[in-house]
Amino acid sequence: MGKGNTTMKTISDYIDYQKDFDEKHFSNFDWAQKISDDNLDVLSFLLISLLGEIGETSNILKKILRGDATLKELRSSLNEEVVDIFIYVLKLIYQLDIDIEYEYFKKMRVNKERFSKYEGGDVNT
Repeated sequence: MGKGNTTMKTISDYIDYQKDFDEKHFSNFDWAQKISDDNLDVLSFLLISLLGEIGETSNILKKILRGDATLKELRSSLNEEVVDIFIYVLKLIYQLDIDIEYEYFKKMRVNKERFSKYEGGDVNT
């Protein structure tokens, strides 16, 4: 566990924490509402927001790659943007009512088969 809250140990803990945070904050829509066919604008908003955070992360990388700054110099900004991405992923998980642990392991079984040819071998083969 990192330097943050040591009581959160599972992905479900982070999802619950984010949902609790969202339920306490209000604007022109309900930040914690479940996504359904009746409110797909919420899904659109979340995806646009997520893409915005990915764009901000990419912009930091662009500055590093072109030599304006080093990774060390922009590490804090990069960390913040990656956490913003994580927050929007948490929101998508609970607002779409995804059983993330089940879906993760289901997908990993597919990936295990798909990428089995790369296991323990030469990376150049």
